[in-house]
Amino acid sequence: MAIDLSTVGHSVEPHSKSYDWRDVSLYAQALGAGTGDLKYVLDPSPQVLPTWGVIPAFEPVFDAMRATGGDLVQLLHTAQRTELVRPFPAAGEMKTRARIRGIWDMKIGAICFLDTETEVDSELACRTSWQLLVRGAGGFGGERPPGSLRTKPPRGAEPDFEVEVETSADQALLYRLTGDVNPIHSHPEVAAQAGFDRPILHGLCTYGIAGRVALKALAGDEPARFKALETRFNKVVMPGDTLVVRGYKLEAAGQAAVTVTVKASGDVAIANGLFEYAP
Repeated sequence: MAIDLSTVGHSVEPHSKSYDWRDVSLYAQALGAGTGDLKYVLDPSPQVLPTWGVIPAFEPVFDAMRATGGDLVQLLHTAQRTELVRPFPAAGEMKTRARIRGIWDMKIGAICFLDTETEVDSELACRTSWQLLVRGAGGFGGERPPGSLRTKPPRGAEPDFEVEVETSADQALLYRLTGDVNPIHSHPEVAAQAGFDRPILHGLCTYGIAGRVALKALAGDEPARFKALETRFNKVVMPGDTLVVRGYKLEAAGQAAVTVTVKASGDVAIANGLFEYAP
C-alpha cells in the first residue's frame, strides 16, 4: 500500500486524557515491577516510571500513521526516544500532540519519523520520537533516512550492570492493557499475517524494561534523574523470553550504552541504546 508523502509535516489534533495511580501502577506492573518496586505500584501516590511518556503518545502517533494510508499490520517499530522534561505526577490531565517529521525510502519499506510533546496539567512533561517502518511500502524513489543512533558498548569493556528479567507468557496481554492494543501482540491470526508464528512482545515493553533496569542501576531509581532513553530495535522478543539487560558507562558523565539480549537465543533485541541521566 502506497504511503501518502503529502502527510509530512502533518499534525494530529491534540489528544487529551486523564490518568490516576491505577494507570501508572498498571504500566509499572506490565514492565515486571512488583513487590520489589512498591514505590511504583502502590496507591495513593506512586512514583511514575519515566518511560510512561510513551503511553499518552501512542494514540496520537497511530492517528498520524493512519493518515499516511500505510498498512499498519505491516508496521514495525524500529527506534524510540523518550525525553523527560519533568517527572510525571501520579495523576493528572495530559494533552499530547503528534507530528510527522518525515517519511523516507528504505526500499523494503517506508520509514516514518514522528515527534510528540505531552503536557500534564498544562506544563510540558515529556517529548518522544518514534521511527516506524511500514514494510512493503518502500521503493517509491524517495531519499534514504538520516543517520540513526549508533551508540555501542566500549570495545572490550565489562558491563557496569547486568540484570536478567524474566518475561511471562502473558506479558503482552498485560502490556496491551496500557493502551497499545495493536493485534500483532495478541491475536495469533494477525501475527501470522505479519510473518510470526505467534504474537510478539511489544517493542515498547522491552524498551520500558530496559529503562526501568537502567534507572535502578545507574540513577538510584530516582525518576527525577532520568533525562532520556533512546534505542534501536533489532530483533523481536517473544512473551516468555528471559532478557539480559546490560549497561556500560560512557566517557561523557551521565551517559551509558544499554543493550538487551534474549538469553536463550543470544538474539540482540536492542543493540544500540543510549541512557542519559543526572549523575
